[in-house]
Amino acid sequence: MNEAADGEQPMALETLYPIREVARLTGVNPITLRAWERRYGLLVPHRTDSGHRLYSQRDIERVRAITNWIAKGVAVSKVGSIIDRGEADAPGPEVTPSVSTALEQWQERLEETLQAFDLTLLERRYEQLLAAMPMASALNGVLLPLQQRQRRGSAEAVLLDGLLRGRLLQRCAYREPGRSLVLLVNLQGAEVEMEALAMAALLVEAQVNLGFLPTLPDTASLLQATERAGCRLLVLFSEAPLDSALLQRQLLLLNQHLECEMALAGGCCALQAEAFAAAGMHSLGGMDRELVSRLQLLLSGHFDS
Repeated sequence: MNEAADGEQPMALETLYPIREVARLTGVNPITLRAWERRYGLLVPHRTDSGHRLYSQRDIERVRAITNWIAKGVAVSKVGSIIDRGEADAPGPEVTPSVSTALEQWQERLEETLQAFDLTLLERRYEQLLAAMPMASALNGVLLPLQQRQRRGSAEAVLLDGLLRGRLLQRCAYREPGRSLVLLVNLQGAEVEMEALAMAALLVEAQVNLGFLPTLPDTASLLQATERAGCRLLVLFSEAPLDSALLQRQLLLLNQHLECEMALAGGCCALQAEAFAAAGMHSLGGMDRELVSRLQLLLSGHFDS
């Protein structure tokens, strides 16, 4: 009998699980599993002839590792490269259940509150969540996944969207004299508006005044705006790879004529690191707990992208 490469079981003998069973075993809902696959390439399940997804035991362990890293504050866009490199400090199996359980419990509490449509309790639990864990962990591990799993157009989805949008914008609107001004531009517009707002809210933790532009203006007006406002840093946010025309024309032109520093942030940093480096652009990365430190280093002139 032929043995599979690297000691793996032949597919015919390997136990494969449907997506609902994987969701039950890991606590990660099917919508999120599909998003991790399509948007970030974190999972590559087998497919039946009819197109249904089937997951191996190795896939299940990968899901648990992804969940664990997100709980530690690592942005989902960066998790894949960390796991694939086999980082020495990767969390051991014994850590996964407790971390996953904590995230599940917070999601369940907020889900129950949404279903009850208790506005006062929802506000209170939002505050409790932020008191219980770092902002990056709360966003990546609880709030953004919870938002993604809501049925679009439902009253619960609209309620949660309103809460998050209001609180994140409020966080971004805080101003203090003497702080550096950082301007964040969302390159993907409405498609990732909540993720962009979350990034903006996290950047505020670097003790900066932050301005948020939900879409990319034309180059000339953006150059004028950064100069008039006395901007120290322009941050361009995208979770998806940047279109080559946008990168080679508008962003390169911006980088050449800006009087302040410019940096990329979001999932594009992991996906196009070499292109950004070749173009002389800084990469802040995704929404992990080191983001604030990277921003502070860049503003101080000691950042090596």
